[in-house]
Amino acid sequence: MGKRITVGEKLPFFQYDTPYSAANSFRALLQDQSPLVLVFFSNFGHPVTRTFVSRYAHSRYRLTHGGFAMVVRSDPARLASSVGPRTLPYPLLCDADGVLYDLLDIPVRSGFWRTCSLEAWQILKKARRRGYNAPAGAPQQMPLTLILDKDGTVLFCHYGTSLTDVPADCGAMQSLLDELDLLPEDGDDTEEAGEAAAPRRRGHAAEPEDGDGYDDGEAAPDRLYGRDGDAVQEYGSPDLSQTRLMGLLDDPYDEDE
Repeated sequence: MGKRITVGEKLPFFQYDTPYSAANSFRALLQDQSPLVLVFFSNFGHPVTRTFVSRYAHSRYRLTHGGFAMVVRSDPARLASSVGPRTLPYPLLCDADGVLYDLLDIPVRSGFWRTCSLEAWQILKKARRRGYNAPAGAPQQMPLTLILDKDGTVLFCHYGTSLTDVPADCGAMQSLLDELDLLPEDGDDTEEAGEAAAPRRRGHAAEPEDGDGYDDGEAAPDRLYGRDGDAVQEYGSPDLSQTRLMGLLDDPYDEDE
């Protein structure tokens, strides 16, 4: 087990896998997208993770002066048939073995009152109506939010105290960068040019209009099934090979549907 990282420390450089590429350079990602907001979640099939995958995908255009990547505790091979290089407007780092989670001592907790916020409870309640059935008392992976400089130095660190204790969307990430004064010094002078160039940078997406950038058509239903004995790893994962792009990006637990 590692130890909790703090502001001013450096996250080691490493290689990471995505569902569509292997042995990617984290150093290169930082150089390309710093300051980088890096958010750690549970496995990709977890209802809370899927909810925030959708929120971040649809609000990615609001993060105009920084980069964003998500880490999930999932096997990239299990996601490969449905998550391609253009499926999400941000990198999806897969750490099925939990190497980074252990290194950073990101906690795993059990018990409703130690893991759930009101928002998490609402998401899980809706998921159960859709067929999700995690074993009672199953351990839950807590989240972590980091903001990193291009050399891996931690500029901001927050260990989540509930499943949803993370930035609400990419607009909240941009506000956090603004409040912490973590934007480049010439950000004000180049704001207009930066916003114009943002969609062309890796991991950036222009604001969607009338569904642009996503497949048309009715989404296939997302159903999540828990299995007895499963814990933090890939429990309750949907059959992603049966989930079309709209279904992948839509929040299957949206209470407004």
